[in-house]
Amino acid sequence: YTTLFRSFGKVYINQVRDNSLFLLNAIITGHMKDNKSQLLHNQLKNLSDKEIELIHQLSTYLIDNTLHNVLFLFEEYPKWKLIDENQNNLAELSDGLSGELYTENGWIKKFSSYS
Repeated sequence: YTTLFRSFGKVYINQVRDNSLFLLNAIITGHMKDNKSQLLHNQLKNLSDKEIELIHQLSTYLIDNTLHNVLFLFEEYPKWKLIDENQNNLAELSDGLSGELYTENGWIKKFSSYS
């Protein structure tokens, strides 16, 4: 099941974490053109570099915490399952699904484009 975890972890990190951090960076730099993003960018552009870095750190922390909480939900509530096409329940195959995110060999370190 190592391949299963690797495959899921890569998609989970790329599609959720990295896409969220990409959006954050695009809003901060003004590359997003929709009204809401432009409004946020206009509010952020008067902040100092240190304040922007703090927002980035806080946002990254909250995104990672949300990833953790979603995985923990599948560990704690077995009536909702995270299964693959072969009916493998990822929470049952792991000794701690949310823990797969962390450590030097965790999904964030292995698969994220953002440190």
